[in-house]
Amino acid sequence: MNHAAESIEDRPLARKRPGVVLLVYAFRLVAALLVAWPFAVTLGGAVSGYPRGDAVLFDQGGMLLLEALRRSAGALRPTTSSSLLLFVLVCFLSLLPLAALLGALGAKGRVTARDLGAWALRPIGTFSLLLGAAAIVEALLGGVVIAVGNAIARRETVDLRAADQIRIGFVAFAVLLVLLVSVFHDLARVAAVRGELGMRASIKRAFAAFRSAPLSLLGGWSWRAALGAALLGVALVAASRIGVERKLQVFAGFLVHQASVLAVFFLRASWLAAAIRHVDRVLPKPTTEPVVPASLPETPAENDGEPPQAAPPPAEHPAEPSAPLGPLAETPEENASAEASDPASVRPEEKVVTEERLDA
Repeated sequence: MNHAAESIEDRPLARKRPGVVLLVYAFRLVAALLVAWPFAVTLGGAVSGYPRGDAVLFDQGGMLLLEALRRSAGALRPTTSSSLLLFVLVCFLSLLPLAALLGALGAKGRVTARDLGAWALRPIGTFSLLLGAAAIVEALLGGVVIAVGNAIARRETVDLRAADQIRIGFVAFAVLLVLLVSVFHDLARVAAVRGELGMRASIKRAFAAFRSAPLSLLGGWSWRAALGAALLGVALVAASRIGVERKLQVFAGFLVHQASVLAVFFLRASWLAAAIRHVDRVLPKPTTEPVVPASLPETPAENDGEPPQAAPPPAEHPAEPSAPLGPLAETPEENASAEASDPASVRPEEKVVTEERLDA
């Protein structure tokens, strides 16, 4: 990782970043309104002449809803096509706030808008490739499993009741496989952000994190998913009890729905924080120690704590010999040859030049 150790959160938690979670929720809310707006306009136009407006679509029996769908069939086809394209675009655009959320969960200290922008843009290429690969794998696995279930259910030896049970069982198994792929998808996204890795390296880190603690990962994801589904179910029941006869009731039902959706987003952020903790265990630890090349001299800290010894300055005037030159004294030519053969007699300046040439 290329992050400094001081800026990495040791224990990421969703409650430490409520503002970023709210920002992601706001993006999803706007995106959902954009996708649903064409359908709302089309169906609203079909019942605009009624005194209660589109509230008649929610009457018991759903007769007016079916009639509105029949009358708007011509307009719903192009609306569905445009909404589908918009949905695909929103899926890719939602990768930006997701990457920003992952970066904020794993960071320590105050987060600025510039930080969020950098986290959102840096892994967008890897996130797009992971999204496409995950969608293909989920479609293939789900389609193959459901096709096998249908083939078994069509056998002559299988009665109608058993055929329905087989189809339901294989569909449930396909859903479990798709959810398992989504868990790997989240782990790969976390690895891409935390380690600044590409697609292949992120997938490898995701498998390594899953092998290190499979039960903890699946258990952490399962209880959050079950709690989120329960909250959405309670919100649906509560909103149906409130009713849609008046505008105030419609607004109250909207608030109940959005409160449950916001709670699900916090559970999603909590799962991503747990995934970060698991992925950090298989990523290389960050280091802040400087790397010193081998060709450079040792620093005082590396020299056993002893200060470097300075070279003695050369003598400006050589000392006079204490004894006169006798017949056994060396001549200047012999003295020069002796100095050349003895490395200890080489002057410091000549020794430094020699070492620099050897290093070069």
